[in-house]
Amino acid sequence: MDLDDLAGTITPNIRTLLLAVAERRAPLDDELTTAAQLGERRAIQGVPIEAVVTSWHKAEREVFAWLAAVDPPLTAEEHRQVARDLAAAIDVLTAASTEAYRRTRTEVAAHLEQIATDLVSRLTGAERLDPLVIEERARLVGVAVQEPHRALAVRGLRDDDRHLLDRAQRLVLDAIRPKLHSRTVVGSRGDVAVIVAPEVPGLTDVLGRVVQRSRRDAFVVGVGLPRPRFGEVAGSCREAMAALEVGRRRPPAAGVVEFAAVAADVLLLENPLDSRQVVRSALGPILGRPQLVATLDTYLRCGLSTRATAVSLDLHDNTVTYRMRQITEALRVSAPADLVRADILMALRARELEALAPPY
Repeated sequence: MDLDDLAGTITPNIRTLLLAVAERRAPLDDELTTAAQLGERRAIQGVPIEAVVTSWHKAEREVFAWLAAVDPPLTAEEHRQVARDLAAAIDVLTAASTEAYRRTRTEVAAHLEQIATDLVSRLTGAERLDPLVIEERARLVGVAVQEPHRALAVRGLRDDDRHLLDRAQRLVLDAIRPKLHSRTVVGSRGDVAVIVAPEVPGLTDVLGRVVQRSRRDAFVVGVGLPRPRFGEVAGSCREAMAALEVGRRRPPAAGVVEFAAVAADVLLLENPLDSRQVVRSALGPILGRPQLVATLDTYLRCGLSTRATAVSLDLHDNTVTYRMRQITEALRVSAPADLVRADILMALRARELEALAPPY
């Protein structure tokens, strides 16, 4: 507590106590101003309300002890009267401080929530950000900016269902908060809830259990890679949202999708022109024959097994063999094993992602 705080707030309140006791009355309305200011300042400083109440009771004991030591000494009846008057004045001043405290905390909470929401909006936007500016704003809402953070992107599977999105966000926050020792920052980007949280061990396992339990309201959680400081977490936000988009296209859609596991899919989705070029370049000769594309895709998924491909497609083995001969000739490879190429695998995955595009 600095001297200005002491002189400007504490001293007037003690004077009010002494006048109330001396004149045997309750504090006047204009005398409650400094008590209210005390509550407001402590709320802004983040001091618990219990500490504010305790400070008033301490003031009561100190003033009573001082009055009990005056010369000449008070009589027993005067002691009792002073105690009653002092307690009554303390009650009024405490009520003024706590009412102002609660009002200010409500206003501060709304302000801080808006700062957090705006912060997420900037982190998920396209503009370049100054990490120092981001960390300065994050400190205002109580974020431990020097610690590693990562982003989570949450979305329900039903279009325009705000209730589902709110519920999914609440489930995720309730699950991870017991593991955290610093504030999370929560906001949204369109129909996606974005949560920036401190990095903790086992985070994806916790998220997986939450999604699995919430079968009634299915949702997807995209998980970005961790960053060493909060000021660098914008990249993790973009990764989380990209992983979420991939997750919406992966059956079953509901689940937890880590960016590290779907980076190749993200590249395909975020570069549609390049993806189409890969498809045309790798599969062009058979694109007009869907049955050959489906056979090739299944054959590669089945580990180059003709029998397994036939069972999967409900075809005769000879039909699969014939189709594979057509495919190898069209794609100009000497043997089916030569079809295991990065461009062919990427082209098939690009077609799959496009086919699995959600209708919303």
